[in-house]
Formats: sequence, structure tokens, C-alpha cells
Amino acid sequence: MTTGYLVADIGGTNARFAIARGSAATGFKLEQIQRLRNEDFEHLRDAALAYLQICEGPLPRKACFAVAAPVAPGAFRLTNAAWKFDAEALVQELNLDIMVPVNDFAAQARGAPLCPPEDQFILNEGKPDPTSPIAVLGPGTGLGLGLLIPTGDRIRVVPTEGGHAGFAPRTEEEIAVGKFIADEHGYVSWERLLSGRGMVNIHRALCALDGVPWTGARPQDITAEALDDPASLSRRVVNLFCDVLGAYAGDVGVLTGARGGIYLAGGIAPKILPILKESRFEARRVRRGPMTRYAEAMPVRLIMSDAAALMGAAAIAEAGGL
Repeated sequence: MTTGYLVADIGGTNARFAIARGSAATGFKLEQIQRLRNEDFEHLRDAALAYLQICEGPLPRKACFAVAAPVAPGAFRLTNAAWKFDAEALVQELNLDIMVPVNDFAAQARGAPLCPPEDQFILNEGKPDPTSPIAVLGPGTGLGLGLLIPTGDRIRVVPTEGGHAGFAPRTEEEIAVGKFIADEHGYVSWERLLSGRGMVNIHRALCALDGVPWTGARPQDITAEALDDPASLSRRVVNLFCDVLGAYAGDVGVLTGARGGIYLAGGIAPKILPILKESRFEARRVRRGPMTRYAEAMPVRLIMSDAAALMGAAAIAEAGGL
């Protein structure tokens, strides 16, 4: 029996570790999942060793750590955390044969199609083309975008910086919100709206446009009020967020030829699912003029589980890299 793969999803506050068993072809089972707080450990090595000390059974020899940072050869520092990361050193310290470091959204993208059906909510059934790319996009702390390219019997992961493409407003209100953000930042990317900070930007903009003081609302405050009160300003914020998300997903679909499907990942969309289902997300996604039917055929699924990054890390460890 295989000892599996040591996988981790390491953010700025927490690190989640697990042992993954199985394969990308047959599916992975995550075992012994633990969430550790970064501040409790001086180094990533210490957190990983602490996790391995409490694991039962034979320990894995292959690992993939998904980290919230740009990944480069040698040692590098995690974004929003004091930890440094050196894959070669960890191979020795954790008694591994191989360690693959990847950006966290690359792992999230690879893991999206590996999530079981019960962890996916279908927004559009579509007609998937298994030979075409899959796009995985996720509004959370930022806006991630990754592509999955089928190449024979494996899938190649292509990380991108697509969240930093230029925002394209399509209504008078979106033009006004975009101008508000441009007055502060100059360049307006999709991430300036489609992220936790982006939701705050939309809220601030609508307050200014309505001539009312901004309340200092945080993203979680906005989503909670939006779900509780359909007549609130927060509901307008979330509705606009969903409209823009649909427009972005539609642009990504036609730009990348994602006829294999589009997955929505990240932490925000599952929290606003009741509003997302009733919003103009799909209408905005498929409104493509002569390419409308092309867009309508693309399956769209929302990942409801936080296990995607760990499963993606397991698949990347199995393949030995991206």
C-alpha cells in the first residue's frame, strides 16, 4: 500500500497539512488533516515536523506544499508571513525524496476537477469538451486564475496573473465604480473589484455615489448584511460583485477557449451562493454576441470545499511537478 503524499496549503495565517492517498486517475482521499497556526511556529519546518510527529502509520516520501507566495528556485519568503521556504532544505529535514513547492492557486486549480461531485455546485451544466482547456478562477484575498491543459494522459497546470487584467465595465454604475477606484489607484484590474478588498472598494464607491458616509464595513460584514437584507446597500454591492464576476468568467472563457469548463474557487463565492444563484452572473457570462452559444456550452461549477488545494497538491506531487 502506498504511503501517500504529504501535502500542505500554507497561507499567511494558517497552514493545513494532510496525507493524501490514491491517484489523480482514481481520486485522492485526504487523511489526518490538521490546521496549525503559523504564529505558533518559528519556521515552516517546525510546523511540518510537528505535524509529522502526530501522524499515524508510515510517513510519505513525496510532498507538495502550496504556498501563498510567488514560487522561485532556492529560498523565498511567504507573502504576509515571516516564514521562509527552501524546498531542498526541507527534503533533508523532513526525510523526503522529493518536495515540490507551488503557488497556492496553482494547487487550487489542479484540485478543482478532483473534488467529488458533492463538493461542486453546478451553475451551468454545459457540454464539456475533454480535449479543451479548463479555467479555474477564484476571488478571495486576491483574484486567482489558473488553466488546466489536457496533454495526453496528464493535465498541465498553467499559473497566470489573469486577475490583474484590466477591468471592463459594462453598465453606467460599473463605469462610475471603476472611475472611483481609478481616481485612487490609476489602473483598475479585475482584482480591484473581485476580491475581499474589491468588495470593500465597491461598497465605498456606492456609498460615495449615494452621498452617504462609508461605514467601515469589512467583507464579512457586507456579505452578512447582503444575505440578511435584500433591500440593503450591501445587497447592491454583492449583486454588482456577482455581475462583474460573471463578466470576468465570460471573458476568461472566450480568451482561453475553456470549453473543458470553468470552475469558481476561492473563499467568497460559496458564502454568497444564495445571491449568486439569483444574480445575473450567468447572463453576464454568456452575453458574448456571436459567441453566446460558444459560452453557453461551457460548464460552470462552484467548488464548495476547501480541500481542492490539498488534492491539487497531491496530484502535483504524484506528477513530480506542474
